[in-house]
Formats: sequence, C-alpha cells, structure tokens
Amino acid sequence: MLAFDRWHETARFHNPLRDGALDEQRLEFRRDPLLDHVAVFSPGLAAKADILFPATDETYLAERAAATAGHCFMCGDRWREATPRYPEALLPGGRLKCGEAVLFPNLFPLARYHAVVRVGAQHHRRLDDFAPELLRDALAVALEFIVACRAHDPQAEWFTINANFLFPSGASATHPHWQVLGGRHPTPAHRRLHDCAATHHAAHGTNCFAELADAERADGERWLGAVGGSRWFTAFAPQGPGEVQAIWPTAAGFADWDDEAREGFAQGLAAALRGCHRLGLSTFNFACFGAPPGHDAMPGRDAAGFRCFLRLVHRQNVVPHHRTDDYFYQKLLGGEIMVRTPEALAEALRGEFG
Repeated sequence: MLAFDRWHETARFHNPLRDGALDEQRLEFRRDPLLDHVAVFSPGLAAKADILFPATDETYLAERAAATAGHCFMCGDRWREATPRYPEALLPGGRLKCGEAVLFPNLFPLARYHAVVRVGAQHHRRLDDFAPELLRDALAVALEFIVACRAHDPQAEWFTINANFLFPSGASATHPHWQVLGGRHPTPAHRRLHDCAATHHAAHGTNCFAELADAERADGERWLGAVGGSRWFTAFAPQGPGEVQAIWPTAAGFADWDDEAREGFAQGLAAALRGCHRLGLSTFNFACFGAPPGHDAMPGRDAAGFRCFLRLVHRQNVVPHHRTDDYFYQKLLGGEIMVRTPEALAEALRGEFG
C-alpha cells in the first residue's frame, strides 16, 4: 500500500532579527508516495517570499514579448518557411497541423524523435488564456506524431509530452510550445516511474497510480477534481515549488486515450493554468508519461501497473534578472523546497475545477 510519510524537525538558533532571542522553526518533511522524493516546507521562508518568488513584472514581460515577436519563427505563417520537416517516410508532408497547432522537428533534438508543437498562433499568452480547445488541438498533433513514430519504428516505445513556458522555466522561445520526446529507451524519470509501478504491482497486485488517485480523492485536502477520464490533485511532496498531478486510471499509455481522456487533459490543464495565474504565477513546466503499447515494456516486466501520469510544476515568475528556483538542494541533493503547502495550493486551485 502507498504511504504518505511526513515528519517534523526543529531548527534552533539565536535570531538577530529577534534581538538575539532563541528562535525555533518547525520544518515539515514529506516523502513522495511513489518515488521516495523528499520535499521540505519551512514556514519561515514566508518572510523571504518576495525575494525568492517576486511577483511577475507584467511590464517587463510585455516588453520581452514585444521584442521577440518580430523574429519569432512560430508566429503567423512563418513556420511554413522557417521550421524543419520530417522525412516523408516518417510523416507525409513533414509536419502535422490541427487548428492553430503545428508540429515539426526540433532543430536541436534530445531524443531519436523530438518534435516541437506550436500551441496556437498568438506569440504570448497569460496562463489564464490557454483555452481547452487550443490545448486539445496541440494534444491531437502530439498523439498523432507518437502513433506515426511507433508505426515507422516499432522499437520507439517510450514517449513523453512536455513543456517549458517562458525563460525562467528553461524555454528559449516566448511563443507557447510543447515538446514531444520519444525513443527506444526511457528517460531516467520515466524508468523510475515504470519500475515503481512494476514493483508495486508485483508486491500488492494493485495499480499504484490508480491507488494514489483514489487515496487523494478520499483524503480530499489536495483533491482538485475528476475531469473526463483524468483525476487531478496537488502533489503530497512536490517536485517543484508547487506541483499539480493528474492520473488517467484506465489508460496505461497514450494509445489508450479516447476522446474522454483527451478532454480530461485539455480541460484539466486549462483549469490548473487558470488557477496558477490567479495566484500570480507566470511560468511552468509539465511532463506527461505513458507506458509502451501492446507488449512487455521491459524484459520480464509489463505495463500492468502503469497509468498515464502528468506532473505540472510552477517555476520562478518573470522579472528582470530573475534568479533560478532550481539549485543544489534540487539538482544535487535530490530534494525540493515547497513555497506553500500542497493543501494550501489545492485550496487556491480547486475553484477552477468546479
């Protein structure tokens, strides 16, 4: 069974901000129920919130958007001449298009199959401006690309759908876009999720992802809502300053996504982004994982315990000379620092899920 482990420790020191009085700060640590990742919440960081996570500088963001629009290769019809094409044998026509969404190869690939998805023709959007219809079209070309890659190369089994939004998240382009990565081997995070699911299924005969969704719904503190074929909640131990997760309990891989599952993705992601905007946030990353289709994912293992899984984390807001929110504690120690509790984040986002 899944364990939602948390523990507390107290840091004591004489605080010059309190005239040298002995200060006691109670820290809360949480261990992720799937991957053993540890996140820590320090209430004292609230005093540094304006330094660690300053509010979005909307004037600066508008200036940066205007400065980059003139030479953006995704704006208008520029993509027709400025973006690469896939070989005809892989993708007839070289690109995919659905509504305003366009998929084309990444010029600097990180995987055997690495595509960029233009999410709409508009150069810049706020987080409350991603309509479900726009996300649905972007998802349609992403899933069509995955199908095409697997038909062309049956050994290319491992795919993720991902996004960096604005430069504090790692994006090199202001224009909203996603990235689809796939190949014959999983990324380390994908492998860890698969191994966790396989181990749990072998030990308990249950699906850890469906079990997690059921546990979060029963607990309620972090629950956001059931949207189509998906279940949305805030992460018990986030992998970013704040994290929203989604699970598709009946879909092991992207090949299993029917119209209801796709609608759950589009409506749920739009709701989560609206809620983040309402909190004053302006950037994010997400990654959505699916199991390989149709046969054993690894020798001696199958996908029986895996379900499609999405992680959405917010990042540093857009300000001049921004500081990163990803440093030694995350990169080298493998932990995370929460800026608000997952329960507080859920309370702030829940209204967007109806």
